[in-house]
Amino acid sequence: MNLAKDELIDLKTKSLLKMDFDSKTLGEFWSSLREAYPLLVKRAMAAIIPFATVYLCEAGFSTLVTIKTKHRNRLNVEHDMRVALSKTIPQFNL
Repeated sequence: MNLAKDELIDLKTKSLLKMDFDSKTLGEFWSSLREAYPLLVKRAMAAIIPFATVYLCEAGFSTLVTIKTKHRNRLNVEHDMRVALSKTIPQFNL
């Protein structure tokens, strides 16, 4: 417990890490600190990961509810779900 407190105090005193925190995503920030602050990173990831997985689950369920309407009830939704949840931007040649 004392080592984690020491790591936290050390982390708070470094101004360069504040700039890193502002410029990176939360996951990138904590991943970059794995070597220097292993105890803090372990605790931070334990707190962050459940929120990300719940968000992804909710996004998938909402997409499924949108796709599975009365009119589209008989369709196989696997391909529609893949397209709806993908972060890839389609490149259509018009």
